[in-house]
Amino acid sequence: MRHPESRLARSPQPVAFAVVASILSLPVLPEAPAVAADPGAFAALNGLWTGDGTVSRQDGTKTRIHCRAQYVVTDNGTVLQQSLRCGSGADEIHVNTHINDRGGSLSGSWMEEPHNLSGTLSGKVIGDTLSINVAAGGAFSARMSVVTSGRSQSVEIKPNGIKVTDIKVSMSKAP
Repeated sequence: MRHPESRLARSPQPVAFAVVASILSLPVLPEAPAVAADPGAFAALNGLWTGDGTVSRQDGTKTRIHCRAQYVVTDNGTVLQQSLRCGSGADEIHVNTHINDRGGSLSGSWMEEPHNLSGTLSGKVIGDTLSINVAAGGAFSARMSVVTSGRSQSVEIKPNGIKVTDIKVSMSKAP
């Protein structure tokens, strides 16, 4: 018997799931003055992060997901490369993300390997919250809020125009 979440890979939702997964564990970046000796906004993120969450759909169904992200920080902490795997057992994705921080303004790109999907992201830091817009051409867009406190992150994503209505994930940095 197929589980309801196995419909994700066969439905028009893979773009949304891939985009959402690619940004699930993006960090909140502290505002900092642009100083050459500054270690960069991404410096503390280097390493492994894991977490669980839910994907909610218009029909009221919810699917639990588990995510694992490996961050590699370069260029004095201003460039973040992320390899992210998320899934619910039957549905797995692998997304690679590249993000630049230029004085608190974020820009980047992502590629989801199994479905050969890609897109862009942009955003900025507002206090302790990272506000991001995600797009995959005209096929998909979403607004996202990420709050990081120490070694914990909470993420909420609101996709537009698809059957997924809300994604919530909590992530923790491995010791």
